[in-house]
Amino acid sequence: MDQHPPSATRRGFVKAVGVAALGASTGTALSLAESRPPGAALPMPEGGQPETMRMLADLRRALEKKPQERRWAMVIDTRRCIGCSACTVACIAENNLPPGVTYRKVPDVEVGSYPDLQRVFMPTNCMQCDKPPCVKAANAIVPGAMRKRPDGIVQIDYAKMKGRRVFEAAKKACPYSALYFDEGKSHTEGTPAIQPYEKRAVLEYGRRWARRDTARSTRKCHFCADRLDAGLLPACVATCTGLAMRFGDASDPQSLVGETLAAGKGRRLEADSGTEPRVHYVNDWAEPDKPEPIVLNRPRIDCTACHSFGK
Repeated sequence: MDQHPPSATRRGFVKAVGVAALGASTGTALSLAESRPPGAALPMPEGGQPETMRMLADLRRALEKKPQERRWAMVIDTRRCIGCSACTVACIAENNLPPGVTYRKVPDVEVGSYPDLQRVFMPTNCMQCDKPPCVKAANAIVPGAMRKRPDGIVQIDYAKMKGRRVFEAAKKACPYSALYFDEGKSHTEGTPAIQPYEKRAVLEYGRRWARRDTARSTRKCHFCADRLDAGLLPACVATCTGLAMRFGDASDPQSLVGETLAAGKGRRLEADSGTEPRVHYVNDWAEPDKPEPIVLNRPRIDCTACHSFGK
């Protein structure tokens, strides 16, 4: 990681990178997604951090390719994460998420064992697996409930994936506890009135969904697919204070993500499960028995603790 060596402190990260909250508002994503003429050049925002600007350029270049030629991927550097949960807040705001539903969580987990023990912040979301077991499980109950887009994003059809039965099947199949059930509740229930901002429609999977549409449906992270289509980074990436996330087209060797993965710096959780997740992690977790392989089968971490946020 060229900007911040592994020995740098978290305080140093904060002072060095500042805030990279480019285009994090839902209104910007909606206006761009719905008003940009097909084929029109994407606007490039001014200012921001060098890595963020490079990722925006990578994104713009990827959108010039056919969807099936893109390979969206995320690399999370746990050494940079300061546990501020700004990404979680941005995700909730961007997707107008109800109580009990959060596409992005940042649990505090323990790595290793005494006396070689570390506590790290572990940002986690849907892994957008190339071989997603949730899709097979859900479609076995409700055909067409889930599918994988040509660009690799795992998509849910809210109109079809209704009810607990299909949700529980998909959740059980997912090794990452990345699925949530929308009970149809509101944060301002029990007050004199449900506030208008909770009633607003949300742009997901290429269309607007009212709150009644998503109620009793399965929900999960989708890499902010509609922001991507509009030329914007995912809300969590754009809002990250420590620049702990890299996002882009892994099939592009010139992209920041492609460069990072080609250097062999990424690990994948539960990689030996055969799901082939597209979310990778960069960290300093010790692996004394392995000579720094490109992709580790399983980080030395208690995944039960890591994924407890989904239970």
